[in-house]
Amino acid sequence: MQQAAQELNLDLEKSYVVGDRFKDVEVARNAGAKAILVLTGYGKGELEFLGPSSKVQADFVAEDLAEAVEWILSDMSEKAS
Repeated sequence: MQQAAQELNLDLEKSYVVGDRFKDVEVARNAGAKAILVLTGYGKGELEFLGPSSKVQADFVAEDLAEAVEWILSDMSEKAS
């Protein structure tokens, strides 16, 4: 992720990672980005079985990608204020 951030000139602290596994949440944390777990795909099972014991937790848990996008836009507008 660090290499991609350098090549694409991304600010990881202002970035978001959306995924359906706690591995994705861990990637976000390691990169310094915000993590969103979606309950579609593997997400619901991951949250149910791994969530309580996971070392890392998502900043937000979304029902689907649309809700994740809404949360990101809201979070970004709060930062801009």
